[in-house]
Amino acid sequence: MNKFIIFLFFLFTFPQFSFGASSSIDLRQVQIDLSNTSSLQRGAKIYVNNCLGCHTLKYQRYVKLVDHLGLDKSTIEQNLIFTTDQNGEKTKIGSLMINAVNKSHSKEAFGVMPPDLTLIARSRGPDWLYTFLLSFYKDESRPLGANNALYPNVNMPHVLWWMEGVKEPVDSELSNFKYISSGSMSVNEYEKSIQDLVNFLTYVSEPAKLERYTIGFWVVLFLVLFSFVAYLLKVEYWKDVK
Repeated sequence: MNKFIIFLFFLFTFPQFSFGASSSIDLRQVQIDLSNTSSLQRGAKIYVNNCLGCHTLKYQRYVKLVDHLGLDKSTIEQNLIFTTDQNGEKTKIGSLMINAVNKSHSKEAFGVMPPDLTLIARSRGPDWLYTFLLSFYKDESRPLGANNALYPNVNMPHVLWWMEGVKEPVDSELSNFKYISSGSMSVNEYEKSIQDLVNFLTYVSEPAKLERYTIGFWVVLFLVLFSFVAYLLKVEYWKDVK
């Protein structure tokens, strides 16, 4: 019993200890703004066109993008839905955001099954996710030709290389990099795009947060008005008390 109490003490007293494969490099901070609908839309576009082929969002439905991202039904069906059902018909807008990847083939290609990313922003945190997506570099010793400074030896290719370009480290500490080929974007443009992508994944991890923000505004407004009315009642009741 005493050993168990000591274990709990260290567990809750030193939360900085984590159990994961990530390196100890400093995380880069990312500005998350779930009220920025344009950012969420751009992030959704990047995700569907570059990530959804391997990584599902099995707790998110396309139709939610209508209410939360301000997209209309036709835009989603024409630009964000590229899969079909078992009968060969186009996936319905009310369906979950999944793909048709064969699990055994995917595991054979990458060594592991690409994980679902619906909750990745909640489990890892937006800063970790942002840093991870900016930390890919060329490494010919890896099977897929790329490595990651934050998550060494990750079995994932740098799928956004065409946007960022290709870089390689200039020191063994992986603290500095140089670009050996250009992408379709400048460094600032690419970082902004990754911010949009992380913003979208943060939204996906807890869509109800947007609804809470809306409800919270009206709750605070009600409390302010109620406090004002309560003050007037207090003044009226106590004005004759000496």
